[in-house]
Amino acid sequence: MKNYRINFIRHGMTEANQRGVYVGRSDPELSPEGIRALLELKDRCLYPEVQRVYTSPLARCVQTAGVLYPDADPFIVEEMMELDFGEWDGQSFDQLKDKPEFQAWMRDAFHNAPPGGETGEEFSCRLLVGLRYIFEQMMAEGLGDVAVVTHGGAIMNLLFTMGLPRSQFGRYYAKNGEGFSVVLTPQMWMRDNAFEICGSIPVPKDYEGAEGWAEDPWNPTPLPDSGDQ
Repeated sequence: MKNYRINFIRHGMTEANQRGVYVGRSDPELSPEGIRALLELKDRCLYPEVQRVYTSPLARCVQTAGVLYPDADPFIVEEMMELDFGEWDGQSFDQLKDKPEFQAWMRDAFHNAPPGGETGEEFSCRLLVGLRYIFEQMMAEGLGDVAVVTHGGAIMNLLFTMGLPRSQFGRYYAKNGEGFSVVLTPQMWMRDNAFEICGSIPVPKDYEGAEGWAEDPWNPTPLPDSGDQ
């Protein structure tokens, strides 16, 4: 049975990321520093060669795809957008920490939503729809290796809810321009809506075994320790 690989990559840095505020549906572009950091990362590291690039519709993801995969024509997947933070979009933790509704959300974000936003449960269901669309295309068109440029919250949610081995939320935090590779099989997906988490990306050029990795990136790469947050 054929295996399929999806490489989830977080977008580059924006000015809002630098200020440390929540950014969901708002649509800032990459900052000049963010673009430089992506180019430096691309120069130092290897990203997997892929047959297609999918991306969230938001500018920071589309721009990141253009930097990392300049020859690709990205496929936009609306469901891969970040969590809708509603009225909290653009605000910091310090601005929100004393609000009772924010404290309730911090205790149980799965069932609580920011005012005007969406719950973690709604977020998970939306991401599942998007991932199902991507995987169905991969199987129908024989695409063995693709990239999905999306958001940090989306990657954490996907790997926490669908990834094997199971781990605590927050283990799979991706820095800007970084991410994780997962392997799907039709049987596992149809039975459990699950995939295997198999490595971190990108791979430093001086990483043992990096030679030839980008063309055939199926060897596992290190994952965060289980205690990482």
